[in-house]
Amino acid sequence: MVIMASSEVYRIGPITYDSSTRTLTHDNGQTEYFTPRVNDVFLLLLEHQGTCVEKEFLLSQCWGEAIVSEQALTNVISKLRKVLVKHALTVITITTVSKSGYLLEVKMDDSCVVGADNKQVKQQLERKTIKPSLLSEDIVKVNESDIKKPIEPNILGRKSVFYLLIILISITILLIYYINDVINATPYFIDAKNYSHEINIGTNKVYFNEADDYDVDKALFIKDITKGISSVCHSNIYAQFYYNTRIANNSAIVVFIMIPDGRTFNFRMSKYHYRDFSKQLNSYLESKNISC
Repeated sequence: MVIMASSEVYRIGPITYDSSTRTLTHDNGQTEYFTPRVNDVFLLLLEHQGTCVEKEFLLSQCWGEAIVSEQALTNVISKLRKVLVKHALTVITITTVSKSGYLLEVKMDDSCVVGADNKQVKQQLERKTIKPSLLSEDIVKVNESDIKKPIEPNILGRKSVFYLLIILISITILLIYYINDVINATPYFIDAKNYSHEINIGTNKVYFNEADDYDVDKALFIKDITKGISSVCHSNIYAQFYYNTRIANNSAIVVFIMIPDGRTFNFRMSKYHYRDFSKQLNSYLESKNISC
């Protein structure tokens, strides 16, 4: 559990982090100071705790317009992990998600509940525990006179079992196909809650968040992205607007594209401009030799 002591101070189990001074303090008195870049990455991961944060998103938010390699991000994560292993190993972990990004998780236990009475917590857990049913309630007395001779199997019974097996196998196959389609259609790191709109553009499915919240006209954006994805078909496109913290009052966009052959592409525009977006996106997709 992460507790906000103020707008700049975080309380996480035995540690306190003050983002205004970039100071991490353990209850035992030990202190660490974060560099500005480590601070930016830590706060962004903390804000999205429990969710995989893509590398592209971390780079755009924490480095802005600066052109850097992924190694710069890897170095920052390494420094951050060393501090957390030293001071918060039992409560915070950062996991590398292959070919995607990083996942920060805060472990829940009694030590993470600040100000809670451990005795009261245990009592609450005990009240939620399901009591096993008594064996005596499940015992049914049977009289010998009620016992009938077993019915010999007949052809009708065999057919019923056969048809039931056919139905179960069919349902299982359909369920497998459905799950497979869902898994292939939506990557595990795509959170559907972040995409409030779903539209069909040609044979493509386009998902995007609320553009109006980022001073972008939704109708114009739809026209813009329609031109931008003209070179792809039968694909899933996920577009997400966000504010670039490195540039004041600036709306940026990240586009994740999944084409039918299984390949995926990331397109990022750190400053969204109508018409320029469609030209750059279309040029980017054509450079990847994608054609319908």
